[in-house]
Order: sequence, then structure tokens, then C-alpha cells
Amino acid sequence: MLRNLLFSISLILSASAQAAVWTEVNDWSATYENRFAEWVRSEWRVDFFSRKYLPNGQNNPYYGLRVDCADTVYSMRIIFAYENRLPFVAQDPTASGKTISNKMSRWDKESEITRVRNFLWFIYETMSTRSLPNDTYPIAISRDTIRSGALMATTKKNHHSWTVKEILPIGVPHLVFNSVVGSNSGYGLQERQSWPNPDWVFETDFTPAGNAGFRYWRPTSHINKPVWEVPGYSEEQYRIPLNKWVRYVQNRLALRQETDNQLITRLMKTTCEGLTGRVIAVNDGLGYLKKNSRCMDYATYDTYSTPNRDRRVFDDFMSLRRSYREILQINGGNQLSADLVNQLNKIFPAIQKSVATEAAQMAVQGQTASSVCVTEYLPGQSMDLAEFKRRLFLGLISNNPHDDGSYRWGELRGPSQRARSCQSWDPWSPDLNQE
Repeated sequence: MLRNLLFSISLILSASAQAAVWTEVNDWSATYENRFAEWVRSEWRVDFFSRKYLPNGQNNPYYGLRVDCADTVYSMRIIFAYENRLPFVAQDPTASGKTISNKMSRWDKESEITRVRNFLWFIYETMSTRSLPNDTYPIAISRDTIRSGALMATTKKNHHSWTVKEILPIGVPHLVFNSVVGSNSGYGLQERQSWPNPDWVFETDFTPAGNAGFRYWRPTSHINKPVWEVPGYSEEQYRIPLNKWVRYVQNRLALRQETDNQLITRLMKTTCEGLTGRVIAVNDGLGYLKKNSRCMDYATYDTYSTPNRDRRVFDDFMSLRRSYREILQINGGNQLSADLVNQLNKIFPAIQKSVATEAAQMAVQGQTASSVCVTEYLPGQSMDLAEFKRRLFLGLISNNPHDDGSYRWGELRGPSQRARSCQSWDPWSPDLNQE
């Protein structure tokens, strides 16, 4: 009897010593994928990791997690899987043919939510945008496939990713994401309701091998298998000419057309977010520069430089400009409000001329009644969206983190003495030879 009791105790202790991160009791199915989509649409918010309390007053178990772009994508899937007792399985990028899953047992003595947080931190350290293609697959263009819970990724060159919170009725994605700088500056996520520039998304490899574009999660049974064997695999998005990509995909996803006013307001909001978000990113770099006088190594430089961010803002300005020109050509702008027209004409004072000519002729833009997105970019210094556009298009804005604030924001033309004396990588300057 005593021997049986001791044997039973040993079995219990052995099971406890091998505790999984969480125990799965359900399997992924069409029903759970639909629940995942609804959860992402309703619960996946920019304050998901930054709010201390949930709406019911309970502590937020995920408060304080710092995530970059790929971390954000993986977190979305992992947290839903945990909360619904579903498996999470990903290809182990450190060992060929192996997987990483919720069955890991390295945090046995911790509480369950501590195990989950530790598992998330482990994923953040192990996974990246380079591992996402192993765990996802390219999808067809329809509202049934490109939906809440899907993701967008760029090629390796630009190493960025976004989660799809939802596809708006106008066919535009509502994206929630973060960046390396964002993960260092706080717990909040970022969002945009507009298209990333497909030239940037698919840069250097507009083929399935580039792993860019819209993707969805592989079934666990298709981890470590050829991606083309995954049910639902599609190469449709790679067969669309890049210069027609956004229009084609948006038309396929749209339930209704947006008005001219709605289009311009949305694009202007996205461009404004590019300016305000840049303030946070640059301030993080200036804070590092203040404490560290030595030249940065590549990793540090990559963290605090802003070439991709600055290019995305430039792309957003160009999207706004093209849309305004197209509206003027179609109906003369007679569907736009007078306030919007005044704001647009301040940002694009020579809209009928080339981008390069407008940039060369544009005067310094002070703040007026037609100013939009007036932003304090340095203590005591502010500018509106029009003046930011002027400086950006003239190449005055510096993305080099060795420059101080006056150079980063185009008050002075760089490079600064420090920037000239330190190595730099991947500089960016605006291409004004496009329309």
C-alpha cells in the first residue's frame, strides 16, 4: 500500500516537473479561426500591452511586454491560443526539423501566467521577421482569406511586418504593429488605416520566394513542410503589376467606395501619424546620443536610425499627393470640403507641377489657419505637416542617429561633424523623380 502511494506521488511530481506552458484541450478548426478573427478585430488594440487594467477591472496579465514588429505578430497568435487552450506550434529557427510549442517545460515551477509571459519572451528572443515565412503562407485576395488575424510582411531587405486588425468596408487594411524603436520607447503599439507602399513591401523580390505580402498561419500539421503544400496557398498577389497592386487589392476587398473627403482625410491622418511617430523615434535616438558619445555599432545604429520610417512617411505624402491630383483631374475637387482643399494646397502648393519642381519652389511654411497636424518636434519647436513635407522632400530631414536634433529635423542641413566622423549604414533620400 505504501509502495503504491509513493509511486502515485512520484507520478504526480514527475508530471508537475514537466508542466507545459499551458495545456491544450481544443484543436484549431474553422470555428476557432473565426473566433480568432473576431478576437483580433475586437480585442487587438494599440494599448494591449500598455493598459494596466482590463475593462472588468482585473490586472492586465500582459502589461509591460515590449514588442517589435515580429513580436507583435507572434503575440497575437500565441495569446489567443493560450486563452482558448489551443496549441501553438512554430518551426524552430535554430534547429532544422524541430518545433517550438506550448508544450515546452522549462518554467515548471512558475505559475501558469508567468510561464506564458516567459514563453512570449522566449519567442521574442528566438523569432523574427526571418522566421515568419516558416510559420505562415501566402494567401489569395479575398475577404475570406485576408481578414482579422492575418499579417503583412516585407522582404528581408526591409524586415518589417504588420498584423491585420481588420479589413475596413472600403477595402483598406487596419494594421496594428510596432518597431524596434517602439519596443524601446514604451509598451504601446502603433496602427495605420492605409496601405504600405507595395514597392517597399516587395522590394528586391516580387515573387513567392520573397515571402512578402499578405500571409496567414499554417496549420500545425504543415509546419516544417513545403509552403506550397499548405491548403489555401496562393500566388495571386505576385501576379498583379506593382503599379496597380493597391488599386486591384482594394477593389477586391471593398464592400463600398469611400468618398473623396473620406479618402483624403484618411490619407492625411496616416501622414500625420508618420510625423508624430517620428518624434518619438527621434527622441529615443537623441536620448541615447546624449548618454553615449562614441560612434554606434551597426545594431545600435539600426535601432535608432530612421531610413525606413522616413521612406514610409515620404510614401504616404506621395500617396496623398497622387490621390489629390487624381481627384482634381476627375472632378476638379468639387467633392472636397473647402477646409480640406486649403490644407492640401498648403501641403502641395504646386500640385499641377512635378514633384521635384514643387519641392524646389516651395517656400518655408509657417503656421496658419490652414495648418494641419501642428507638432512639437523639439522642445519649444513646432511645425505643421506642410513644413515637414517641405523639409523631407528637400532632403533636409536626417535619418542618421549620429546627428543631433537640429539636423534630424532639417533645421540644419547635414551631415553633422559627428555623423561625418562615424560610419553610417543604409542612408535614405527622397526620390523626386516619381509622380
